[in-house]
Amino acid sequence: MAEIVTVAGEKYQKDMEIYTPVEKENLFEKMGGTYKMETMDDGNQVLVMNMKMPQMIDETTLTRIQKARLNYLKEGKEMDYQMMITEETLMEHLEMIQEEAEDFMEIEEVKMMKSFGLTESLKKTDFEKYAKLKKNLDMELMNIVMKEIVYQ
Repeated sequence: MAEIVTVAGEKYQKDMEIYTPVEKENLFEKMGGTYKMETMDDGNQVLVMNMKMPQMIDETTLTRIQKARLNYLKEGKEMDYQMMITEETLMEHLEMIQEEAEDFMEIEEVKMMKSFGLTESLKKTDFEKYAKLKKNLDMELMNIVMKEIVYQ
């Protein structure tokens, strides 16, 4: 059951060790922010913001496309990046971008192979030429993905 307590001259509604300010004075409190009591090393007790730390992303597990999107968000879309961190939707977003890029490349590769002259016949007769053309195709697809999906 909640009770009203006074801490440092301010009134709080205390419910199961969570302190909710009676009068909302700052943006944190106006947006529903609460506090919890922490005991410091010297024995003093202080109220600290009751916040969950945002989920951190292990960048070593990200694909090339995901890393590029993450850097684009950090450097060019900082508000979107901060919102995704706060709402814990960043990894979901990066996975969605990866899936969109893979789907695009899968569809477009088939279309572009013909225009690049990549045929089974070429593959059998001149594999070196085929491999070079395929590498060019892959690089072109990646450039399109970066421009049309990652940096949008």
